[in-house]
Amino acid sequence: MVIHNLPALDLLDVQGIASYLNITPRTARRIVSERRVPVTKIGALVRVRRTDLDAYLVAHTVEAVSR
Repeated sequence: MVIHNLPALDLLDVQGIASYLNITPRTARRIVSERRVPVTKIGALVRVRRTDLDAYLVAHTVEAVSR
């Protein structure tokens, strides 16, 4: 079976999350285990979409204060 016209899911594992956000794998595991981002389970594997990480970053961005 071939699936056509579906957007590519850019799924990241814990190491990929750590690299993408420039954090330690331990911090990435904590973000996943605390369910701060939506996860996709594929069997025993846990993956996170890059778009969900981008949304997490936007939601946790603090605007600069002008002085």
